[in-house]
Amino acid sequence: MVRSGSGSSRRRPKSGRRLCSCALEATIYQAWTEKNPGRRFYGCPRFKEPNGCNFFSWYDKEDGTLWQKRALLEARDEIREQSLVIEQLKETIAELRSNLEKKENEDEIVRKFEEFFV
Repeated sequence: MVRSGSGSSRRRPKSGRRLCSCALEATIYQAWTEKNPGRRFYGCPRFKEPNGCNFFSWYDKEDGTLWQKRALLEARDEIREQSLVIEQLKETIAELRSNLEKKENEDEIVRKFEEFFV
């Protein structure tokens, strides 16, 4: 299952400090939209909060070539798909462990019963 959508990740700037309109040090985010996959930008660290501002400035000078965008989107989608598979496998493992534990308990009860009555 492949999901698409928009989003971003963030990290603190290391050099070239920029201040947003709130006078806070702008955070470097990474866009994961269809149009700008992997492209970095500065943004207000409180942009999702009511007291944040809408400060925005591209960190990267260029937006990359079409093949780079396509490769990043494909890699993102593959990672998302693999993450879903991993979650499903974790659920299956937990269920199998639970079943094994129940089986071991049943076997122990049968063993004790046989010891007592045999």
